[in-house]
Amino acid sequence: MKLKIFEQNQHLKDLTPFELMAKDITILNGIVKGEPTYEKGRKTSTGYYLDKEQTNLAIEKTFSDELDENGFLKGLNILIKWFDIYGNPVLVKRVYVPLSVSESAEIIIKRRKRMIDYLKESGVRLGVKEYIDSLFNYYSNYQQSGITRNLLNSFIENGSDELQQAVTNENNQEIAGILNHILPNGTTVKDSLLNQIS
Repeated sequence: MKLKIFEQNQHLKDLTPFELMAKDITILNGIVKGEPTYEKGRKTSTGYYLDKEQTNLAIEKTFSDELDENGFLKGLNILIKWFDIYGNPVLVKRVYVPLSVSESAEIIIKRRKRMIDYLKESGVRLGVKEYIDSLFNYYSNYQQSGITRNLLNSFIENGSDELQQAVTNENNQEIAGILNHILPNGTTVKDSLLNQIS
């Protein structure tokens, strides 16, 4: 077995696969933790590389949800793969992390916040920050029947679909104009927003 991590961690060569898989990969010599990938606020994978450019993948963690019969998050499945010098996953470890109700709720709230943060950062990178700022300000102080509501906060904290409904049925001409603005990738601001929060 010729694992990539052996290149800078010769002392690990004498370990059994079980001993090796018990090691804390974040403290191995020469390991660079890559940028995690997310899908609608949920972390899907993280790579550990042997180079700063993050092209030489040595270890990869992938994450998936474990749901109960009612669709509530009850745990996380983590799959850890160690790659050999040929790029093949030769060691595989599965880990299950059970979650209490409060831990599950905390994770779901963080995911929804990450969705909003993603939209904000995307706005900056796509050169439409002022549009996103206007939208988020508008939906944070949403006027409905004389009552001011923070639809962004309701979405983050409670998973309310009021934000989705407000965006879908927007009749304020100025806000509708922002929502219909076409982004450099060819989609509208509205489609991008709804894709994240729905």
